[in-house]
Amino acid sequence: MTSVLRVDSDGGTTLMPWPDDELQRGLLIRAVVGGPADTAVYHRRAVLHVHGNGQSERLPLNLAAWVLASVWRGIELPYGFHGTVMVTGPQSQELDADLVAVVQAVCVAVAEVRAEWQNRPPASERAARAELLAAARYAWDARRAPTA
Repeated sequence: MTSVLRVDSDGGTTLMPWPDDELQRGLLIRAVVGGPADTAVYHRRAVLHVHGNGQSERLPLNLAAWVLASVWRGIELPYGFHGTVMVTGPQSQELDADLVAVVQAVCVAVAEVRAEWQNRPPASERAARAELLAAARYAWDARRAPTA
């Protein structure tokens, strides 16, 4: 078994074993997202599996997944993801180790910004989105930077 990532609505990530069997993979995705899953591609080496009806079912906004997808796409997405999101490689393959590190770094950056808001709330929703995206881009760039 190899690994994929679970991104919870609170931004926490969990590395999960990825079964070899295709049927077991589908069942795992459905169990993790809590229902039927849609696939969303925002990076050529990753797939986000999102709840197909999360907003209508009033699942919590997954801010970390929205930020990650926005950074990968290079634009601020005009829609969000709701509920738990699973991140795999393309065609239901495992996620590359470098992408695991990127996803985790972006989720940590989002959590740090949200924690700062407890003492220093953002001036507006627009400012909040800009701050989250900037922190995520910085975290992503830091993971991609060559090491000495």
